[in-house]
Amino acid sequence: MQLFKATNDFKLNGVSYEGFPLIVNSEMEIIEPIFEFLIHYCLHRGRVTSKASWWKYGTDLYDYFSFLEYKSLDWKSSLASQQQSVVASYRDWSVNEGISNTTINGRLRTIIQFYEYALRKKWIDIVPYDIELILVNRSQGFLTHTDRSGKLKPSVDVMLKTQKKQLQILTKNEIKRLVIADICKSQHLIYRMALQTGLRREELFTFPESYIKSPVQYKGQRYIAVIIKSEEMDVKAGIGGTKGNKERTIHIPYSLYKDLYFYKIYDRHALLLNNGIKYQKSLFINKYGKPYSARSQVLNTSLKAVVGRKDVSLHMLRHSFATYKLYELSKNPEYTGNALVYIQNRLGHSSITTTEKYLHYLEDLEGEVMSQYDQDIDNLTLRDEVIA
Repeated sequence: MQLFKATNDFKLNGVSYEGFPLIVNSEMEIIEPIFEFLIHYCLHRGRVTSKASWWKYGTDLYDYFSFLEYKSLDWKSSLASQQQSVVASYRDWSVNEGISNTTINGRLRTIIQFYEYALRKKWIDIVPYDIELILVNRSQGFLTHTDRSGKLKPSVDVMLKTQKKQLQILTKNEIKRLVIADICKSQHLIYRMALQTGLRREELFTFPESYIKSPVQYKGQRYIAVIIKSEEMDVKAGIGGTKGNKERTIHIPYSLYKDLYFYKIYDRHALLLNNGIKYQKSLFINKYGKPYSARSQVLNTSLKAVVGRKDVSLHMLRHSFATYKLYELSKNPEYTGNALVYIQNRLGHSSITTTEKYLHYLEDLEGEVMSQYDQDIDNLTLRDEVIA
């Protein structure tokens, strides 16, 4: 059994789906049930727009069916033995291989979706797991009053128990060390963009240079609203695109926008000239004049060295933005909007439930001075720059 990424020649109804996962048997023949499910789940439903998600679902099923092949088990059989189902056997094998419970559960969710689809298609008569009711806590967010559901939730019995990870953000002192660190200009601005707009790693690497124009027209404004769209981003530079490939608006503080413009016309322009490159679509480029690779760890490595923590990552800056900004807005008597909805829109979350997780960490952070987040960062990077 092998897993491949489809080339541009792979087409369905005349539309190319380059990067689509293809799983074949030892005879190099497409395994039809997997193929049909992936087309339904990734393409037909219209909810999965990221090629990275396509590949994730493909690798989940490849790992499961490779296990079944190795153990000479039939996926249509409900039991691997008299005691265990085929799915439970795969789960326990994964645990013994040292794979984390979170990763295993992620794979199990894809496998369960496959079996639900197989049951609807009548390929099987029964799924190899049971549904049980578990007790769950109600949401503690802003929308708690709208929750009329009970505390019992159906759950597949083969899923592993996982502990909720504590949200990790940078402290104010760590942010200060990062913002004033002597690092290359592009890295410095990527960190600030993550801290002050909440952009994801892929969005930062593919952010178009065309979005940054002369700030003269915005003088006097506190924030500049920028609409980001996947089709305008340099998706070939990395995984790329906006979250869920959905258009959304981010707010860039004027001071940061100004610095981005100076970087674009001076530092970035010099890098392109020195490397003999006429044009790059992405705003942020490395010392070779090329966009940062999605696989590159240089930004995380530099971040860890400056901040002095091994667990810090670029994505943690996004969490920091969301947490501090939510706190600031919720404490500002002049802000009349819904702070949680504001953060949801800036981050591009489809569901406000996803955004609610930031509410649960604010009480733990009350002891630190958290207000005036953007002003604090602007003060650290303040320069006397005049735009002609």
